[in-house]
Amino acid sequence: MKKIAVLFLIIVLNIFLCSCGSPNDIIKGTDADIINSEASISLEEFNKIETGMTYKEVCDIVGGEGTIASSVDVGIGDEYKTEIYQWTGDGSIGANANVTFQAGKVVSKAQIGLK
Repeated sequence: MKKIAVLFLIIVLNIFLCSCGSPNDIIKGTDADIINSEASISLEEFNKIETGMTYKEVCDIVGGEGTIASSVDVGIGDEYKTEIYQWTGDGSIGANANVTFQAGKVVSKAQIGLK
């Protein structure tokens, strides 16, 4: 139960951090870096992403790396390291997809406006 509570807290914190700042602000731990992504994701590619996939597997589907939107490591092991990557989307203005990785594996994904 305690692990579930910690995981939930990390995911909520990541969602909050992703919603703060301008689209060009990227938070990674304590460093603020801007990482450019050339890859664009389609709805078809998004639908191929499955829980348990690695970041490399997702990048292979999308055709390139995403932009890291958030990275949190609570310092008690890799199983609690959470990262959220974002890809710009094919579709309407502002279309994008976010994929959350916990311990290096996909645990959730979200998209808006992909075609």
